[in-house]
Amino acid sequence: MIRKATNKDLTEVMRIVKRVVKVMNEQGSYQWNDSYPQANDYQNDINREELYLYEIDAVIVGVCTISNRGHEEYGLINWTSHEKAFTLKRLAIDPNARGKGIADQFFDYAVELALQSGVSLINTDTFTENRYAQQLFKRNGFRFVQTRKEHDQAPNLAYFEKEVL
Repeated sequence: MIRKATNKDLTEVMRIVKRVVKVMNEQGSYQWNDSYPQANDYQNDINREELYLYEIDAVIVGVCTISNRGHEEYGLINWTSHEKAFTLKRLAIDPNARGKGIADQFFDYAVELALQSGVSLINTDTFTENRYAQQLFKRNGFRFVQTRKEHDQAPNLAYFEKEVL
C-alpha cells in the first residue's frame, strides 16, 4: 500500500536510506552517501506533502518523493516540454524488499497522480554510473533525454522523462 508520509515516519525512512546507501556504494554508485540524502531532505518532502511510503503489513519498505518542483538545473534540460511536470526524487527500496515490484508501483502511482492533476510529464535523474536506476527508469517507460555535468568535480547526471497521456 502507498500512503503519504508523516513526521512519525522519518526515523524509519532514514533507516531504510542508510541500508540503501550501503548497497548502492557496494555496487559502485556513490550518488548517495553520508551527506545526501539527509533527514532534512525527507522532512522538507513531508512538510510539502510530497513524500510517499510503501508498506507491507504496516512495515515501511520503500519511499519516494513525487514533487511538482524539479531540481534547480531542470530549466536547462532539453525536456519534451517545460510545462508543469512531476519529478521523482529520492526513491529508496529496502534491500530486503527488492524484487517485489515496489519501485514499479511508485512509478505507476506517480502516473496516476499526474493524470489526476492534469500533468503530462514525469521526469527524474540519476548519476550516469547508477545503471540500476537507469534500467529501472527504462523498464517503466522513461526515455533518456540527455546527460549533463553540473561542475568539473561532479559526475555526469542522466535525465529521463515519461509522457503521461
